[in-house]
Amino acid sequence: MNEQNNEIHFVVDSESVDNVGDADELDHELRYESVEPLDIEPSGNSSQEAFEATITAKPLMLIQRSHQHSKILPQVYNEIASKYSDYIDYGAVVPMPRMSPKQIKAYFNSIPDVSLKIADPESFARMDSFGKTLRDQRDDQPYVGPSTISNWDYLTKPLPNGPTKSWVSEVVSNQYESGATLILSPGLWLDPANSTGSLDSVREQAEWCREAVQDSDLFAVNLTLPSAWLSNPILLEKLLNVLLDLDESTFYIRVRWPLLANPYGQLLDTSILSGYIELASVLDENDKVLITANTGLTGWLLLGRGAHGLSTGLGTGERSFADTRVIKIKQKGPRPAPTPRVFESPLLHVIDKNTSDRIHALGNTGTCGCVFCTHQSSSTTAPFSKPNAGAHYLLETARLTAEVASADNRLDAVKSLVDDAVSLRLAVAKNVPLTGTNDPKHLSVWKNLLV
Repeated sequence: MNEQNNEIHFVVDSESVDNVGDADELDHELRYESVEPLDIEPSGNSSQEAFEATITAKPLMLIQRSHQHSKILPQVYNEIASKYSDYIDYGAVVPMPRMSPKQIKAYFNSIPDVSLKIADPESFARMDSFGKTLRDQRDDQPYVGPSTISNWDYLTKPLPNGPTKSWVSEVVSNQYESGATLILSPGLWLDPANSTGSLDSVREQAEWCREAVQDSDLFAVNLTLPSAWLSNPILLEKLLNVLLDLDESTFYIRVRWPLLANPYGQLLDTSILSGYIELASVLDENDKVLITANTGLTGWLLLGRGAHGLSTGLGTGERSFADTRVIKIKQKGPRPAPTPRVFESPLLHVIDKNTSDRIHALGNTGTCGCVFCTHQSSSTTAPFSKPNAGAHYLLETARLTAEVASADNRLDAVKSLVDDAVSLRLAVAKNVPLTGTNDPKHLSVWKNLLV
């Protein structure tokens, strides 16, 4: 957020923002110049020593560590472990360059029972990769702030002739030193304007990483793509040909989405979604593992089409990797409070709390009894807690993932849950209209894609 001549600049990832309070809330989530500290000292123990699991047949849910409210995440993992670990695997992701080494180790030490840990190098943020575009979209603010970038030479080291073997080795070493148990390749931006050169670089970096990792079974090829690689059939075919030809079996793929329609919304572009579905199904048919990074409920949907895992998080920046825009608002007195929002899992959508309460009053849905909602409803000093609301979303996403995982047919399970959400939307519409940001526009898109 910038203030110039009594004008406030906010960075948001959606077309719709209800009020200035919402913009303020989203702006904080989309800027990473500093990271919320943890009151935990690193123990000095290597998480690699405790690592036992590998990528298994069970669907995988990864939680991206947010820069706000992350102190609630250890409790979220404990709840997921106690309720859903028989059906799903789960893991933790930290944005490596946006945290200091000490912060990463402290966070990983705060979740000792989470064996799958990823320190995402986010090399796409290099200024010679996608970094300049990111900065332009963020009101000239860098994606990685000065407080942490000084810790990571690989993000600023000049590469005049492109990635080198020693540079890739450095990226791998930094992940091990951070306590990661699943290693990623750098994940530079895959430029569609130079599709052949970009894909050749993916091959080369995968080979170099394979030589640098300690266990080839605990390595994933990391790609960051503009959405054209999924929406353009020619580019998608080129991409699939390379992924199928690689010796590696696990792929961690992040796609840059267009500007979202709503805060905390889902991808609506059918050409991109169809590309995701083809990517997931083809890799699955060829015994390859696809983890879709920063996809939230869209990633959950793709579990029914062959994807193995997804990543999501507390904030909008963790639930999607989307274009952003700057809105400029004249400051007129104190800013209003953000709109309280909750994840209404029967609708597969985030809506404002007032609308959620009205739906519950109709008796169409039950009240959530999870520990986070119980804390929310029992609090007399804080009527709405964003950390508890976010933790509820994560726990419900785990439940939805477990419901799909435990079904005989995962696609049928996803279809059934989407059909139920569509029916609920129609049932409540007369009494509680779902309009604006409360409208789950993605449901009709999803229903058509699941036919």
